[in-house]
Amino acid sequence: MSSDDFKLSDEQKAALIETKDKFLRGEKVDVSLMHLIQNVAGFTGRDGRSKEGRAVKAFLSEIDLNAIPASEYQKVEKPSLSDEHKEFIRNNKGTMKYVEMSRILFLNDKLTSLSAETRMVTEYCKSLDGEDFEQNQIEQEENFEYKPPKHPDRVLSRINRFVLDSGIDKEKVTPRQKKDIERLMGYLHTFRFIHQMSNYQNETERELFESSFVRYTYNKPDLTQEEVDQYIVLSGEVVIASNIQRRVGRLQRLLDETASDNEGRRISMSLVEAINTAQGEYNSCVNRQHKLLSDLKQKRSDRLSKQVQDNASILNLVETWKDEESRKELIKMAELRKKTIKDEVEKLSTIDDVKARIFGLSPEEAVNG
Repeated sequence: MSSDDFKLSDEQKAALIETKDKFLRGEKVDVSLMHLIQNVAGFTGRDGRSKEGRAVKAFLSEIDLNAIPASEYQKVEKPSLSDEHKEFIRNNKGTMKYVEMSRILFLNDKLTSLSAETRMVTEYCKSLDGEDFEQNQIEQEENFEYKPPKHPDRVLSRINRFVLDSGIDKEKVTPRQKKDIERLMGYLHTFRFIHQMSNYQNETERELFESSFVRYTYNKPDLTQEEVDQYIVLSGEVVIASNIQRRVGRLQRLLDETASDNEGRRISMSLVEAINTAQGEYNSCVNRQHKLLSDLKQKRSDRLSKQVQDNASILNLVETWKDEESRKELIKMAELRKKTIKDEVEKLSTIDDVKARIFGLSPEEAVNG
């Protein structure tokens, strides 16, 4: 069968006729040629040049439906900002990002910074007087580079700042505390920690991250590199949870301020959904923190217990050795003393028996007492 002899099935023809009827009734349907070939007639992956595509075009001519070629420009209606939209933007320009406002205003969580709606919100924000919140955040992110402390005193100042009861006196630092401080300084110089700190957009996030990490690790000089990385992740989760809480609070305030008209109710529904989603994210974040912290504590506890057992075994061995050595030393001293006495008695035994009797001793009595 040649391509020109290809025939559509009755079901395919019925589907095309139904699409035409909807189009004539004014319903919003896609009558592009590609859509009719692939989605209505069901020829996935085919276009107007294939035998299936040519068959669809021939049938469309029979039913007087002019499909829009794929190469023909289809004008999309440009979104616009209503007065309510503009008021919402003016009220939240200093606290929300452009894409966040766009998703709420147009009820579409899939909008990105490149979407037409977001670009429109961005242009309106830039047309307003005042501080550009998002641009300032970008500039801060590009310009900041974290510099870890290079002296133990600076590390100690961080510990005393972030840990209320650290118990470390700058004038009376013990050898153990000195080791803790030096190890923490090493943790702060790891590439991953520096990279994470440099990625945060504002001072509040950086301080929260650093303070969390210091509080978790300032008295743990025995951490492995893997555990240091996990504590960095845990501190990052603290920042995420804080941001989610701030977002929930901001959305809740917006919900309380929303007008009671139809436009306000429409935005309110979107805000409620956004709040529920954010609260779910917060709960998941808290659960991750709890699990990660428990795992870290358990790993370290197991490692320290093993070290205690190993040290105890070594200590017992040393004590046993010491006891045995002392015992041997006493025995040796006793044998030397006994031998010395015996030698002296033997000297005495060479004297005349009369002289020996003067001592009133026999050789055995002199030696063994």
